[in-house]
Amino acid sequence: MPELPEVETIRRQLLPLYRGEIFREIRLSALAALQNCRAEDFQRLAGKRIDDFHRRGKFLIFECQGIYPVFHLGMSGIFLKSKAESLYPQHIHAEMRFKSGKELFFQDMRRFGNIRLYSEFPQFPGLGIDPLGAEFTAGRLNALLAAKKMNLKQFLMDQRYIAGIGNIYASEILFRARLSPRRKTHELKSRERAALFQAIPAILASAVENFGTTYSAYRTVTGESGENQHFLQVYQREGEPCHRCGRAIIKTVMGSRSTFYCEKCQR
Repeated sequence: MPELPEVETIRRQLLPLYRGEIFREIRLSALAALQNCRAEDFQRLAGKRIDDFHRRGKFLIFECQGIYPVFHLGMSGIFLKSKAESLYPQHIHAEMRFKSGKELFFQDMRRFGNIRLYSEFPQFPGLGIDPLGAEFTAGRLNALLAAKKMNLKQFLMDQRYIAGIGNIYASEILFRARLSPRRKTHELKSRERAALFQAIPAILASAVENFGTTYSAYRTVTGESGENQHFLQVYQREGEPCHRCGRAIIKTVMGSRSTFYCEKCQR
């Protein structure tokens, strides 16, 4: 957490609130979070206007007249409109103030997030296709599946192939597609590949419409919890009845991560 739906929710909320805002100052306190820059480099943003917000996988990109601050939210990163909204002000790592008087704060309690700065639109070499982008096609997905020999859960969470899917949505996608997380990518039949292709954007888009999933730290920019946790079919439902067949949901560990699935429905 946060995964693609949470980052996309934040992007959509930031757009009407901060597009067109002009930076007055930006202060950074967690210098260890800086990946390719120094704190003083962000002074270049003073006087720059935010023209747009973009997302690539789990990365949130600010477009600021030729300068591109990029935030990866890690496991607990959130944005706040006011410092007073923070329960952990000691973990606010970026403070952005604008000429209009508006403010924006980046908080990362667990410190797994990072901040980058680019002079060109970032390309993220090595990052896979975005499952909500035009590049996500059945042909590209089929080619990736055929070329790999790994279990489906591992495949979905590997950011080199598809960008933005984490533990929650990998389990939900596989349930919707009726595929066991243990199945091998290269062994899928044509109809199974088609089901997976349909399930990936459907699950992610639905989660965006529900403002993301909140289990602990994640909050929207307006300070509210996401609502998607109320619609999850298998994740964190160990021992509860499957909504399709009634059999108890199983929890297992794959790649050091909890995995939830229905043994009867997912073959």
